[in-house]
Amino acid sequence: MKKYIIIGTLLGITACNSGSEYSESRISEPATRIVEYTPAPGQFINSTEAGFDPANPITSAAEACSYAEQRLATNGYVSLGGWGGYIVAEFDTPVSNTGDYDLYVTGNAFDGSSEAGVVYVAQRENGQPKTWYELQGSAFRETIRGYEITYTGIGTETIAWTDNQGGSGTIDRIESYHAQSYLPAWVATRTYRGVRLPDNVSYDEGRLTYIMQPFEWGYADNRSTIDAVGLTNRFRIADAVDAAGNPISLNSIDYIKIQTGVNCKAGNEVGEISTEVCRIGCYRTIIDKE
Repeated sequence: MKKYIIIGTLLGITACNSGSEYSESRISEPATRIVEYTPAPGQFINSTEAGFDPANPITSAAEACSYAEQRLATNGYVSLGGWGGYIVAEFDTPVSNTGDYDLYVTGNAFDGSSEAGVVYVAQRENGQPKTWYELQGSAFRETIRGYEITYTGIGTETIAWTDNQGGSGTIDRIESYHAQSYLPAWVATRTYRGVRLPDNVSYDEGRLTYIMQPFEWGYADNRSTIDAVGLTNRFRIADAVDAAGNPISLNSIDYIKIQTGVNCKAGNEVGEISTEVCRIGCYRTIIDKE
């Protein structure tokens, strides 16, 4: 069942001929369903802390979508794992491009811990996403477009990765907290593609801890002072760009994808930077006759 939240009455309208009055309200509406949950390897994959049941491991894409839907419906979080992991949600009714904030994603960012995710949108064609368009954010000019990473490793081994920029590294195991396998068994491929954000991890000598700095705006699970309301980041369809980075005009969209955007890790047993998602939805304007 969908839950709607009225976030404000915008204006009152009086019909010229009938004398009827109408009120226009802005509501938030959750996405209809999760159609894909493809995380990258990470410490919260298969973890009981993230709601996985070791007695009933997820082995299929359909089971993964059901898990993600249940988590989001009960205020749990879904981890996208290391760089490239993603989740896709669908709206039964197209979300219109208003030029203002049209979409929202709630994460669990807090001061010093922004694990930013890149957001993409697509329109429906034959029941599937047609073309994915990135919603540009404040780091748009500093990203690596066409980034690709491949993970290797099995079971409870340390997961290694190589990328198409000549880089390599590991998803380190945090055995004291997460001793399970970090691999999503239902994901057939270990190669992920998308947009890589600049590294945002630094060490704070005064606080003796690692800090994941926020980006100004335009990313999920990001403690922004511009587009965040509490733990929710808001997004504009008007910020869509094509694969070459050129602005693209979309009247509406039917799908939203969130993908871990930072390929970095932190010490102090923080581990890989992994975007977490708690809610996905849109804003709509409704007009009621009073």
